[in-house]
Amino acid sequence: MTMADVDSAVVRHNLQLRTSHLNIDAAEGQLAQARKYENPEVQLMHNIQNPVNKRWFDTGYEGQTDIQVSQPIAIGGQHRSRVKQAKAALDACMAEYESEKLDVKSNVHNIFIDLYYTQQKLKVYDKEIASLEKIYHAYEQQSEKGNVSKMQLFRISAMISELCAEQASLMMTRADLQKELNLHINMSEDSQIVVEMDEEDMLRYVTNTLAKLTPFVTHQDKNSLSALLKQHPVMAQMAYQQKKSHEAVKIEKAEALPHITLNGEWDKNGSIGHNFFAVGATVSIPLWNRNRGNIRTAKAQYAQSVLEREAKEKELMETVMMHYNTTKVMLKLVEDLQDKLSTDLDQLLTAAEDQFMKQHISVIEFVDLYGSFRETLFQLADSKAQLMKSNEELNKYIIG
Repeated sequence: MTMADVDSAVVRHNLQLRTSHLNIDAAEGQLAQARKYENPEVQLMHNIQNPVNKRWFDTGYEGQTDIQVSQPIAIGGQHRSRVKQAKAALDACMAEYESEKLDVKSNVHNIFIDLYYTQQKLKVYDKEIASLEKIYHAYEQQSEKGNVSKMQLFRISAMISELCAEQASLMMTRADLQKELNLHINMSEDSQIVVEMDEEDMLRYVTNTLAKLTPFVTHQDKNSLSALLKQHPVMAQMAYQQKKSHEAVKIEKAEALPHITLNGEWDKNGSIGHNFFAVGATVSIPLWNRNRGNIRTAKAQYAQSVLEREAKEKELMETVMMHYNTTKVMLKLVEDLQDKLSTDLDQLLTAAEDQFMKQHISVIEFVDLYGSFRETLFQLADSKAQLMKSNEELNKYIIG
């Protein structure tokens, strides 16, 4: 399974993202509801007993029926501002989903990288154990002939046991990483994932990321870095939240305006006469309550959203700079290690095995050489893993 396969599986199957996407559906429902106007109200009244002719529920000429109809109407942005606020809330939900998708993908990529290099370390153990078992069987035969001491045979046996124990511990780590990856891509727990990665392509990917971001992180181009970060879903979400707060201020100001309701009435046998028709309006007068408290609260919340957006932008700029510098340092370290390890280490292992079999080096020297071989490969693997994970964090901020 490649990283591209994992990305595709995350988008299609990740339960966290599927749950988060339902927030968009909910926000779309709120927007659809905000676009609706208030329903009219109809009030119907009919006499129970006609006091003139004593008839019950009289529907005749002298019966009394009264029908009233009322329809609230919005003025001064009382409806429009609510629609704009709901639209900003929907946009914020969509940006939040994109931000969460980036975070989930980055987390999965980190697990993928750890799993890949864990697999590589296990291959190193496989090589060493296979080599030592080969030596052990050869020395076992020589020991029976009295050519090799039991002490040397025991030392090799102990070394094999030690490597097997370390390998078992690393296999448990691999199982934990596979479990995490399975959870993120919603696969069966019994599925055994073998990840594949072209290290040369990944190193080129790191170099391209640094080259693409370098113009934005120079001190002469801070405005460009700010412009780049504004495209990031986190900043887009903050911008929409700010817009939502701004519309909330408009809503509270509109609520301070009079509330108007248009009325109509038909009175069959009222005090004025037969078949009385009338129209009118109900208007609330903002005399004692002008909604100033809610307006003040909304303005304070809007000011908070502005400051939070500025703080988030500064935080992201510092984060980008930190990961950019870390990635540069780790890339230089990996390149230096690869230059120093230009010789094929597998060949060195084979040569050490041959030298030991010919008894040109002692057991102690052989054990030290094997330990150095393993530690060197593990150091390179850990450095590459750290480089790629740092690059993953950095790459989250390159949009477009």
